[in-house]
Amino acid sequence: MARVFVRLKLRLLRNGLRGNWQQTIGLVAGIVVAAPLAVAGFALLAVVPRSSPRLGPSLAVAVFVVVFLAWAVLPVLSFSSDATLDPARLALLPLRPRQLVSGLFAASCIGIAPALTLAVLLGAVAGYAPLGPGAVIVVAAVLVELVLCVAVARALTTALSRWLRTRKVRDLAVVVVALGGLTLNLGVQAVVHLTQPTSAGDLADTLRVVARVVGWLPPGLAARALVGAGQGHLATATGELLLAVLAALLLLWWWYRSLARVLTSAEPAARTRRRAAVGLIPRLVRPLLPADARGAVAAKELRYMARHPRLRVLWVMNGLLTIGLVVLAALVTEARRPELVLAALAILYVISTNALNQFGADGGAWWTNLVAGHDPRADLIGKNLATGIVSMALLAVAAVPLAALTGGWLYLPVVLFVGVGVLAASLGVANFVSVRYPIPMPEVTTNLWAAQGIGQGCTTGLVQTAAFMVQGTLLVPIAVLVGVGVFVWWPALLIVCPVAVGYGLGLWWAGVRAGGDWLRDHQPELLAALRPTRAA
Repeated sequence: MARVFVRLKLRLLRNGLRGNWQQTIGLVAGIVVAAPLAVAGFALLAVVPRSSPRLGPSLAVAVFVVVFLAWAVLPVLSFSSDATLDPARLALLPLRPRQLVSGLFAASCIGIAPALTLAVLLGAVAGYAPLGPGAVIVVAAVLVELVLCVAVARALTTALSRWLRTRKVRDLAVVVVALGGLTLNLGVQAVVHLTQPTSAGDLADTLRVVARVVGWLPPGLAARALVGAGQGHLATATGELLLAVLAALLLLWWWYRSLARVLTSAEPAARTRRRAAVGLIPRLVRPLLPADARGAVAAKELRYMARHPRLRVLWVMNGLLTIGLVVLAALVTEARRPELVLAALAILYVISTNALNQFGADGGAWWTNLVAGHDPRADLIGKNLATGIVSMALLAVAAVPLAALTGGWLYLPVVLFVGVGVLAASLGVANFVSVRYPIPMPEVTTNLWAAQGIGQGCTTGLVQTAAFMVQGTLLVPIAVLVGVGVFVWWPALLIVCPVAVGYGLGLWWAGVRAGGDWLRDHQPELLAALRPTRAA
């Protein structure tokens, strides 16, 4: 059965690449990014133990644990975009759980991730294996580590498969993925700041403390076994290797039991909850929205931002970018100057680029706006209102803490007034680009990072880049006035507040008129351009 699953996995990989240029590009890009990491990991495990015996034992434990944790976490986060991880797709196969476990395990060892992981782990063979019987234990420890990685990935995704198929958990995965990079970066900086290793000896001592804590985990036991075998402690190494093997068997048993339970038990029925009827416009923003077509469109857009998976990804990333700026200012004491409050405007400029495709999330559902028969300008103004409310809220989230950290409260009104001008000018460009060059979103609900603009080649990228440059060019006069006020003549900051608002609103209204006038005579063309595309 393992042979059948391996052949099936190879056939799926080959057929997926045949004629699918996007998957081919993704595979090549993944190899280009991951191959240098694999080479670096191999060199680290192969060279450091020979050149620095003091650092070698702790390094093996750290690398083995990090690889194990990556295999445990990443498949859970990518569950919605990888159909091979869902055991429910195998429920109709006339196979026993034991046959599925053996076949899926063999198939899981085929692919880029297992190959690169094995390449990294083979560096331990070159760096720790001695001449003699200890080499057998080192090779066995590497294989046990690979089994642990595959087993924990399959066991976790199988045990959590029912939860991972729900929309709430997929949304949570989006937040976790977005937070992962920021948390990792801040964690590394915090560790370096607290430990402050000034030499290789200090680094070895710090790593030894970490390895002593995590060395009793299953991957840590495998690493300790190969280190002990390399040092000639064969009896101790054999005992630690047996403990790692026992942990691998327990993971495989958990996977088997979870797979049997998933394949033989019915999905629980979804519970429906009665909710009180709510009005068209959310109560929180009701005072900010007009009670007409513009307010209705804005209310719909606000709900899209909260519920549409891809829009939620964009706004979560924007929120994390905002929080990251505040956290960076809190960590870097040298940058705490009052002028730092103005940096919040840069985040607002980045956020405004999301409005370059205001109709993409509507897709074919935009026909309801078309048959409503109202002025197309109401669509643009309503979408701008929704974007403006959320963007200005994020601007305040960034500017107020920065003012508190730096004492730059006098710059806070400048940021808010100039922010209105920056956002209005950017939306003016976005209104024209959105109707003339709409980008339909892929018709897929599982992969939130599926590419947009499929089949449009580089035209989409060029248009977006050109619009981004136009937005920046139009904002140069405001930036110059702000610079003069900060570095040359401070009364210019008082002048830039009304000038920025008037200048931005003028550009915004010009964009509304240009986009609305074109859209009034080309609504069927826009609806045809918003036809959803399919993505793998």
